Amino acid sequence: MNTAELIKVWKEYLQTADWEQLIAGVEPTQTGCGPIYELANRIDRPSESSAIADMRGLKITEPHYHPNETEIYFVLQGSGKVITGGEVQTLNPGDAVATPPDTAHFTVPTYNLVLAVVNTPPFKPENYIALKKSNPKVKFDQAQYDSFL
Repeated sequence: MNTAELIKVWKEYLQTADWEQLIAGVEPTQTGCGPIYELANRIDRPSESSAIADMRGLKITEPHYHPNETEIYFVLQGSGKVITGGEVQTLNPGDAVATPPDTAHFTVPTYNLVLAVVNTPPFKPENYIALKKSNPKVKFDQAQYDSFL
């Protein structure tokens, strides 16, 4: 399934779901992207995983990338910016942003930002690579990141 089709399927599902009910009883993992609530596969899509990222308490997320995983953000509430491969995109409710594998990204929440996050193939913790300095291979510019601090 291509990214556009995947976005369509998940957007349809997320329009009918209440994210607060989805995370009820789920213990979050504390990460450089805020509390992450890993969700059970609710729509029978074994080649994908989903989570809710609560970024309401953050100024900026940790820059990182995922080898071999496409990551898609769906804005459930709030606003902010996502920087993907150096490109700045504004986030508002209903938006979806896809980050290809091996591409640096980070988020700058501006108001009450909560995202649904879908990874394909499914997220593996070992595929979360934090960045501590510029890395042209994955299009990460430390100076750009620092400008948001």
